[in-house]
Amino acid sequence: MSDYAQVQTYATCNERTYSLVAAHYRLVLEQLGCSNVLVLQWLDSLRWPTSDEDGPGDVYAAPFMLTPIDISNQTIECAGIEVSLYDNAAIPSTAELPTWVGFNLLFDVDMLHPGSGAPYSEKTGTLLWHIVRKQAGAFRELGAYFTDEWQENQPWRALTAQLGNPWDFDLAIFPRSQAEHFSEVPAGFEGTVTAQGFGFAQANRWQKLPWK
Repeated sequence: MSDYAQVQTYATCNERTYSLVAAHYRLVLEQLGCSNVLVLQWLDSLRWPTSDEDGPGDVYAAPFMLTPIDISNQTIECAGIEVSLYDNAAIPSTAELPTWVGFNLLFDVDMLHPGSGAPYSEKTGTLLWHIVRKQAGAFRELGAYFTDEWQENQPWRALTAQLGNPWDFDLAIFPRSQAEHFSEVPAGFEGTVTAQGFGFAQANRWQKLPWK
């Protein structure tokens, strides 16, 4: 999976609300310019696992386009979507811990990068910032995170179980409710305040900071 970049976002859910959360993600994709009927139907078809044989999620493994109406004459190709269900059952707690659904929007790294190790172009930064901002506004519990290396739900693990580094991203917006996890800003990061919370990026990964 190392050939994929990704935008990750998360929401708590249960058997009753799972399809509603998936429908909310579907709406966000439509707002981002997804008109692919197969993608939208696939999101509508997502159902809570009913047996141990059901997988804890699903994958849409085909490319499709996003054409955000807020950004004129620009499109970006997505390589697919992963939807995963998981919890912190291994974490000792006296409280009942929630189940989470993670939405992972995939991009082919070679489609985003002009070359290995090169910073993202201003155009790519504008598109990715728009995608992150839309998702962070729609899913306000943990925010939205972009990284150019595939991760196994690293932002969720860092924020809900304090496992790993919460700054392991290239671009992100996290809500004010999560600010305590980001109190010490590492060298090389620059930030901004948004309606969705706090935006940060590794400055050397971008030709121009995405929000400028």
